[in-house]
Amino acid sequence: MDCLASVFEKVGMESLLLNIPFVCKSWYKASLSPCCWLSLDFTEILTKYYYTWSESHDRFVKRFVDRSKGHATFLRLPGCCTLEAFKYVADVCPGLKASSLPSELVFLQPSMIIELIEKWENLESLSLKSRINIAELLSPISLHCKNFRRLDIHGASVGEDAALSIVKLVPNIEHLSLRGARIPRGSLITILRGCKKLVCLDVSGGIGFDEEDEEISKLASHITNFSCQGSRPRLDYDYDSDSHDYYDSDDDYDDDEYAGSDGYYCSGGSSD
Repeated sequence: MDCLASVFEKVGMESLLLNIPFVCKSWYKASLSPCCWLSLDFTEILTKYYYTWSESHDRFVKRFVDRSKGHATFLRLPGCCTLEAFKYVADVCPGLKASSLPSELVFLQPSMIIELIEKWENLESLSLKSRINIAELLSPISLHCKNFRRLDIHGASVGEDAALSIVKLVPNIEHLSLRGARIPRGSLITILRGCKKLVCLDVSGGIGFDEEDEEISKLASHITNFSCQGSRPRLDYDYDSDSHDYYDSDDDYDDDEYAGSDGYYCSGGSSD
């Protein structure tokens, strides 16, 4: 039985739900072992079979979180997940090491999400796609998550304050992905100079610096995997977060105002 469970641990949630339990009784029993539910990725299964499940998304998430019996180490939640379901997961799975959270959930309740993340003292990796204050996010992580090494925030706005927060609050970070970020040249240089243990830095598609910048390339030379393809100094037009108007990129602007020194995403469109 233990051998079967060890094998089933590697097959993924779709097979665990739709195939393995129906082969025979011994396979069904083995599929209920908590070790089969260490990785909980609800995004694909709920998207693919949206109209198949008779129960609500929240009940579905809770039912299979319970199968892990608190031993789950990886979590990826779908956009349809509610704050109630997330609270439940945070309480039941305190040993999570890696989590990927949907933009809808983070955008609606950023402060509550940050508060719940504090419960994951073993957290090593966090992936978000949403507007969020980086300093507010990393402050509790630096206090409670001593093994934290990986951060992925797609479409973020990284001004100087946010860059300094990364350097000061998670100085031992090894993997940092800021794809599609609004990040002024000075802020990127701050990160490159301050985060000495980076082995992977992805700022591809960034806005605020040139991908062929020689100083940036030199500062990043010690990083094993450094990606800045498609980055550019500015858009053809940019969005003024104060006036909510678009303006020509030929206009003069201050780097911190352009990127949002408070760490929030300042684009007029979706961060996704």
